[in-house]
Amino acid sequence: MPLSPLFFLLLFAFAAYGQMQERVAILNTEDDGEPHLDFTDLNYLNARLREIAVKMLPKEKYFVMTAQSIIDMMGSMENARKVCKEAQCIAEIGRKISADYIGQARLGRFGGNLTISMELYHSARGNLIGSFTGNAKDVFGLLAIINENAPQMLGKMPDVVYVPEPEPTPTPKQVPEDAVPKPDKPIKTSFWVALGLDVLGAAIIYAGYTKEQDAKNAYDRYKEIGQNASYKDAWEEVESNRSSRNMLYTVGGLFLVSGVGVHIWF
Repeated sequence: MPLSPLFFLLLFAFAAYGQMQERVAILNTEDDGEPHLDFTDLNYLNARLREIAVKMLPKEKYFVMTAQSIIDMMGSMENARKVCKEAQCIAEIGRKISADYIGQARLGRFGGNLTISMELYHSARGNLIGSFTGNAKDVFGLLAIINENAPQMLGKMPDVVYVPEPEPTPTPKQVPEDAVPKPDKPIKTSFWVALGLDVLGAAIIYAGYTKEQDAKNAYDRYKEIGQNASYKDAWEEVESNRSSRNMLYTVGGLFLVSGVGVHIWF
């Protein structure tokens, strides 16, 4: 059955699309320090670098090579290791595996800490596109350095837009209510009214008390006078003081009760 021209047209389109994509190779992370990190730790760091590259690089422009495809391009794992050791620059390895861009992270030791250094090259020109370095106490610190710096480095490639992740909004701390200083409340007018009534009531009651003392003194004088011309006047003085006392006690008590009422209700 003869192949239709449409089949060849589609085949040519797929081939052209493949040529439009530029290959990006992330070589395995190497540990140059002693003692070496476990293979699983190195593999995880490398997988994270590839994951960031896949997420950031536009798929219509770039194709991230898998670890197996890089090994296949070199023939075998042993040959891949040999080429990596003999190469003067990883850009040379990029040209051998037909990668347009190539990057690799290397670990070391400094001051008792783990160090990481990553470089990204344009394979054909050998130009350094971007790099970053850092140090940490453990592999988790190295992972944090990769997460922070790898996107910035890849953002320097053509047609790649790097958008920094927004910093998380700090959660406000919950402060106990009793620890928060409360503003002083303004003193209500009712307080001053109640206080004035209390003071006035107390003053009137005190005046009633003085009248009670006057009544006692008048009564003593009344008993001393006996049946004489001043007898009637002395008794009237006693009655007058007692009446004033009773009136002052009553009025003062009313003022005090009013002041307490204002305190309670207002």
